[in-house]
Amino acid sequence: MLLLSFLLSAAQKGAVVVELIVKHDGQEKPAPDHVTLSFDHHSLQIPVREGKFEVPPEVVGAQKVAFAADVEGDHIRVAGISGRKFVRGNWTLLLAQRDYGEEYRWVLPKRTDVRSSCILEFEPDNGEGTFVFVPHCRSKSK
Repeated sequence: MLLLSFLLSAAQKGAVVVELIVKHDGQEKPAPDHVTLSFDHHSLQIPVREGKFEVPPEVVGAQKVAFAADVEGDHIRVAGISGRKFVRGNWTLLLAQRDYGEEYRWVLPKRTDVRSSCILEFEPDNGEGTFVFVPHCRSKSK
């Protein structure tokens, strides 16, 4: 109930909605049930509904945010995201066992252990998107 009232309050104060798409080996997978956003010594567990989650304004204004979620038996954690990245409405979280595919090869350093990595793609409603390669963002969920 408290979380629901927080989300309603956030929505009323101009929360940003992010659509989260998860792809594993090029195939779209279900989004996680929730994401955890940590910033300025605070952590918020935010539900994901129909592939979307609401980001409160204080997260958007944070200098650095850590994003965490459990996806397909892996715990994903990406730290150091600028709060401004949350205003880019579409995120794609890319996971792979062996290869991200030709389209993303340029993002990867040589000799990358793909199984423990992820790529987070931020796509604005207009203009070019940006990519962040994270070498050790995956661990097995507990």
